[in-house]
Amino acid sequence: IPRPPNAFMLFRSHMLKTKAIPPSAERRQQQLSKVAGECWNLLTQEERKPWHDEAARLLKEHQRKYPDYKFTP
Repeated sequence: IPRPPNAFMLFRSHMLKTKAIPPSAERRQQQLSKVAGECWNLLTQEERKPWHDEAARLLKEHQRKYPDYKFTP
């Protein structure tokens, strides 16, 4: 069972889907995450709120689908 995404992971995924970072500029996942992290840190709390709200919604949905789920690395 996959873990539900957090707000940053949703933001990073959105950046990749909308090609905010052009594929020709960078292809390594580590570097893409670094750039997305820098962009995330520049956002205000208000700009981050939709991502946190969506993450909370997905977490509730995940808990409903998998009520006995416990993360074990």
